[in-house]
Amino acid sequence: MPEGRAILASDFHLSPARPEELEMFVRFTREVVAGAARFYVLGDLFNFWVGPANLRVPGFAPVFDALRALSAAGTEVTLLHGNRDFLLDETVARRIGGRVAGEETAVEHHGRRYLLMHGDSLCTDDVGYQRSKVKMRSRPVRWLARVLPLPIALWIVRRMRRASRKSVARKDPAEMAIVAETARARLREGYAALVCGHVHDPGARELGGAGESLPLYVLGAWRQGGVYAVIDASGVRLERFPPRSVLRSARPGG
Repeated sequence: MPEGRAILASDFHLSPARPEELEMFVRFTREVVAGAARFYVLGDLFNFWVGPANLRVPGFAPVFDALRALSAAGTEVTLLHGNRDFLLDETVARRIGGRVAGEETAVEHHGRRYLLMHGDSLCTDDVGYQRSKVKMRSRPVRWLARVLPLPIALWIVRRMRRASRKSVARKDPAEMAIVAETARARLREGYAALVCGHVHDPGARELGGAGESLPLYVLGAWRQGGVYAVIDASGVRLERFPPRSVLRSARPGG
């Protein structure tokens, strides 16, 4: 049997406070992802994730049910960590019938190797963010996420989101962009292409020089119109959902 297509998307930033976006996600899984061999969410599926207690947050059930329906129908579902939902763990994997693969994964489709990641690790000029990332993903923080009562965890994450928005607003957008040389170094590890999200600047870039193909595909945030990727026998292509949606500007990682 020929190998099927893979669908890649990121930066949905789903929140119960925006039910229309939850409905759009469910629609996307039914109209685009259904029937695909694999579905990869390259981070920030959720606007926040405070740990296993988040499974009890009202409003998220349609998201989990949609992913589980895909898994039950034969689509392999893989969630990667984003900067907002790096605490996704095996409790989520069991709920959706899929897997959680960390912040990056190497995959093979139709005889080609691809590197998939959220993309924040490519923004190496943002030194402050990279330092805070190490602290936020430390063992003490992960331990706290498992034991804090849900109301306290949500109160903390809301304060952190407000601080993050202020920090992003003060930065030069160039500081938060993907560093081309960092991406080139990863591509030269032997990948046909690198696909990521995070920076909310969708499009295809060619990072190679003369005689060297180093393609980078950047997915879009869903408030921009939902730019996602399809991998099939022809390679990688970017598409938009809904097809005629209009892109709107958004701050990287915001």
